[in-house]
Amino acid sequence: MTILCVDIGTSSLKAALITDEGKVLAKSRRKFLLVKTEHSSKEWFPALQNATTELFEQAPESKVDGICISGNGPTLVATSGETFLWNEEAVQIKSPSLFIPRIISFKNKYSGVWEKTQYIFGAPEYLIWLLTDKACTILPEERYRKAYWTDEDLAAAGLTSDDIAKLPPFKMSSEKIGGLTHKAVSFIGGEEHGIEDGLPVFLGAPDFVAALVGTATVEENTICDRAGSSEGINFCTKEPLYGEGIRTLPSIIPGLWNASVLLPDSGSKFAAFKQKIDRELGESVDYNDLLDRMIDSDGTSAALDQGKYLLIQTALDVKSAIETLRKAAFEKGLPFPDKMTITGGQASNDKRNQMKADITGIKIQVPSCSDSELLGDAAMALAGMGVFGSIQEASKKLFSAGKLFVPSVEE
Repeated sequence: MTILCVDIGTSSLKAALITDEGKVLAKSRRKFLLVKTEHSSKEWFPALQNATTELFEQAPESKVDGICISGNGPTLVATSGETFLWNEEAVQIKSPSLFIPRIISFKNKYSGVWEKTQYIFGAPEYLIWLLTDKACTILPEERYRKAYWTDEDLAAAGLTSDDIAKLPPFKMSSEKIGGLTHKAVSFIGGEEHGIEDGLPVFLGAPDFVAALVGTATVEENTICDRAGSSEGINFCTKEPLYGEGIRTLPSIIPGLWNASVLLPDSGSKFAAFKQKIDRELGESVDYNDLLDRMIDSDGTSAALDQGKYLLIQTALDVKSAIETLRKAAFEKGLPFPDKMTITGGQASNDKRNQMKADITGIKIQVPSCSDSELLGDAAMALAGMGVFGSIQEASKKLFSAGKLFVPSVEE
């Protein structure tokens, strides 16, 4: 079995062909140009087209058995494509919902669009709708309803029945939503690779949930560092944890919880710094080369020293987040792991991983597949197909460990 896995990020779309043994046959990343604009979603379908072409060039003998899509949230998209990204400032209201403040903000910002649109989608749901003509809202697990919305909470926030009707019905992660339409197939192409009418499309999850599945952070007493434009330290527990700076949501696995501490702009800060260096040099410096030079900086370059300080400060912020979660676990009498899985772009640099292990004092485990959202998509699709008995089982079977970085011990 081979799954076409797709994740819509803030600045790019990632895709991969992944087998039921967790083997990555091909990977593609397509950067967006319309980031932070109301037209962001207009790039997603063309990006998928281009990514699919690249994947089949890398793996010409492959044949796809299903598609699964995850994406950033709580981003909102109208049927006509106007987009309100997850990191845009929303109205402040008292609500348990992560979405309702953004729904109100979307309505306020795009009032004319709101009146005309049939649906308001999340990011992955919008692309799924373009592929299948099926409208839904992905719910990772039943306990997430309050974090999304209930009709009572929507009405209490002043939304009318006509407003509420624009929100598609809930469907569960890993569920088959439908098949590719003939129109979608004609745009994507690749019939010889299984991209054909009716190819099953499965529901992924918000990208952070997909990453937890892909890092096997879906078992008690596991922790991961999900690092992208933002960064989140996520701890899977059998009991909900509370404390200043901790956001606790249900795990996608019934009976478990995910306690997280968010570093909202760690990746964005580094991207801005790299952009500054690129401008000064008049060329784009390789990401890993720049990291190596920053970490090895001996104090003779002000720019590199500034970058090294940024990396150290980020690692100290991660350490603080870990200690916040450790303290909350201790107060509940829960164990705390001595190893943390890292995923995302940061996982690709050995020197940075070692620096993070040294500063945080915790072992850093790099997965074999560092794009864990995509591996999570594969797990959810294969669970939906019945290849595995559950998402948790699929996660455990597909995940494999790569390099382990152990904190250095000073004599």
